[in-house]
Amino acid sequence: MKQSLIIILLFLTSYVSSFNDKQKVDKNNVDYIEIYKQFDTVSLRLTSDQVADFIDNWNSSSPKGPYKYLPEYSLTIHFKGDSSLSYRTSSDLIKQRSDCAYSVGDKEYFKNIWFKQAGLTDKYFEYSPTYQKEGKFSKDRNPLDKKHYDAIKQVLTYYKHKWTGVRGQIFYEGKIDDELLWNYTTKANDSIWLSSHR
Repeated sequence: MKQSLIIILLFLTSYVSSFNDKQKVDKNNVDYIEIYKQFDTVSLRLTSDQVADFIDNWNSSSPKGPYKYLPEYSLTIHFKGDSSLSYRTSSDLIKQRSDCAYSVGDKEYFKNIWFKQAGLTDKYFEYSPTYQKEGKFSKDRNPLDKKHYDAIKQVLTYYKHKWTGVRGQIFYEGKIDDELLWNYTTKANDSIWLSSHR
């Protein structure tokens, strides 16, 4: 019994200490950092101030344990001397190669970096097709196909929403609730509505 308890304690100690093995980054060794959105093939380069801020946030991030998630954004640090490190993010969480996630403390942090580099303000929101099933709304986070992309532009324009397209995604200004987004998605998928509301 004692041996089993010692083995369990050793395992837990090594498991917890693995979170302290985070590779901190020295900004003097960094050439540049790029961020790209999930499903996007084009990356955006961070400014010098954003690089310094990201490194500070990564180095001071707190361990949150193992997490599995579909990344919203990916970042790659390019070091002087041609090596690089890649990170995957979701909300305020960030992780490197393993599933050990760390929190930077701000759920909008990575989104705000990408938005700023894409030329958007925090008044813009990304459009995702919205569906209703059994009284609950769900969003399709996959990239928009060309047909839906063109159709939702027509719907948003018809209802006088300000929008912009960035790398195959639509961003609209001001919040729109899920019920109205569902209505817009339904209209964007309705060829009769589209042909009669040009």
